[in-house]
Amino acid sequence: MNLNKAFAIRLSNLLAEKNMSKYKLEKESGLTHSALRYIFNEVNTDVKFSTIVKVCYALNISLSDFFDDKIFSQDNLDID
Repeated sequence: MNLNKAFAIRLSNLLAEKNMSKYKLEKESGLTHSALRYIFNEVNTDVKFSTIVKVCYALNISLSDFFDDKIFSQDNLDID
């Protein structure tokens, strides 16, 4: 799977774990509705590092916590 899909899946799982809506994530992170829509619809070809940092801040987790998931293992990712 590509990195964008892995990011979207991980983000969806964290939102569910934290019982947080996409709308609340928008408000807490400062990301626009369209930016999040592009993430979840996998329209973006690359997710910006600043976007990942904003998401982690809004979810109140560290970057290492965000990436500490088997979905980001080298066996699961297709890096092009």
